[in-house]
Amino acid sequence: MKNSILLDFKVAMKNGFLHIFGSSFINKVIGFGVGIILPRIIGKDLFGEYTYAQTILNMFLLLQGLGVVPAILQYCSGNYDKDQKLSYLKYGIKIGMISNLVISILMVLFSVFGSLPIKGSMIILLYLSAIPVFSIIFDIIQIYLRVLYENKKFAILSNSNTILYLIGIVSLGILFKIKGIILARYMSLILTIILGIIFLRQHISNLSKVKYPDKANKKEFLKYSIVLSLTNAISQLLFQLDVLLIGNIIRDASIVAIYKVATLIPMNMLFLPSSVMIFVYPYFAKKCDDKNCVKGKYIKLQRYLAIINGLISIICIVFARIIIKIIFGSKYLNCISAFRILWVGYFIAGTFRVPSGNILFTIKKEKVNLFNSIFSGLLNIVLDILLILKFGYNGAAIATVITFVISSIISNTYLYKYLNS
Repeated sequence: MKNSILLDFKVAMKNGFLHIFGSSFINKVIGFGVGIILPRIIGKDLFGEYTYAQTILNMFLLLQGLGVVPAILQYCSGNYDKDQKLSYLKYGIKIGMISNLVISILMVLFSVFGSLPIKGSMIILLYLSAIPVFSIIFDIIQIYLRVLYENKKFAILSNSNTILYLIGIVSLGILFKIKGIILARYMSLILTIILGIIFLRQHISNLSKVKYPDKANKKEFLKYSIVLSLTNAISQLLFQLDVLLIGNIIRDASIVAIYKVATLIPMNMLFLPSSVMIFVYPYFAKKCDDKNCVKGKYIKLQRYLAIINGLISIICIVFARIIIKIIFGSKYLNCISAFRILWVGYFIAGTFRVPSGNILFTIKKEKVNLFNSIFSGLLNIVLDILLILKFGYNGAAIATVITFVISSIISNTYLYKYLNS
C-alpha cells in the first residue's frame, strides 16, 4: 500500500501535478494579499464600491462563455484526432466570444440605464464591462494547455496573470486609484493572453486550416456546454446563499462578518481537491468509455483524497481556536463552532462531492450534475431558513454540511451504479 502511494505520487509529480497545485496555492495566497492591499490603496469607501461592482460582474459571468471552457476540456481531451480537437476548439472559441460579447454589451447597457444601491459602483462596472471578452480568451488558452498536458506552461500563465495584477495594483493603484486598479486588471489579462498565444502559436496557426464540427457534433457540444454552464452557475450561487440569508434573517452585520470569517479557510481550501481534479480530468476524459478503468482510478483517487482531507480537517478542527485567533484575531472567536462544522463540510465536499461531480462530467453525465445542483440549491435554501431561525449562523453551517452530504450521496450513488452496469 505504502509503495503504491509513493509510486502514484511520483507519477503525479512527474506529470506536472506540483505545477498545478503550486499555481492554485500561489493564486490563493496572492488573492488574500490583494484583499488586504486594496482597501489601503483606494480607501474603505472606494473599496466598497469596487467590491460591489466586482460582485455584479461575477453575477454577469455566471454564464461565462455558455460553458465552452469545460466543454473544450472534455471534447478536446477525448479520443479524437488532432484536427477534430482543433475543430472543437475553434467552435468553442466562436461560441465563447459571441456569448461573452453579449455579456459585455448587457453590462454596458445596465451601467448606462440601470441603477445600483451603491451609486459609485455604476461607473466602475462600466469600466469593467470589457473584462468578459478578455477573460474568456484567457480561460480558453489555459484550458487548452491542460488538454495538451502542458502543466508547467499552465502554471506559468496562471501565476503570471495573478502576479502582474498584484504589481499593477500596487504601482498603478497608488498613481491613479480606482482607474489604476481597473487598468491593472486589463493589463494583466492582455499580457498573459499574449504569453498564452506564444505558448500555443503552432496550434493557433492550424485553426484556420480546420473546419467547424458538423451539425450533429455542434449540437452535442453546445448542449453539453450549456448544461455545464447552468450547473456551475447554480453551484456558485450555492456558496453565496448562506451569507445572503443570514443577512436577511438575522439582520446583524457583525453576525454576517463572524460567519463569513468561519467560511473563509474551509471553503477556500476546496482549491486542493479542485487542483487534483484539474490535473486528472484529461486522463479520465480520455478513458471515459472504459468503465473498469474509470472505476479503478476513481476509487484510488477517492481513497487518497479521504486521507489528505481527513488529516487537514482533523488538524483544523482540533486547533480551531488557535487558527482563528492568530489569523483573524480574538474578536472572531465566536465563529469557532461554525468553523469546525464547516471543516466537516470540507471533508465531505472535497472527498466525495467535488471528485464525483467532475467524473460525471468526464463520462458526459452532465444532466445528473444539473439535477443534483438544482436539488441541492433548493434543499440548501430550505435548510438555511429552518436552521438559521433555530441555531443562528451555526444553522447555516449545519445546512451546508447536510447539503454536501446529500448531494455527495446522489452523485456517488449514480456514478457507482453507472460504472458497475
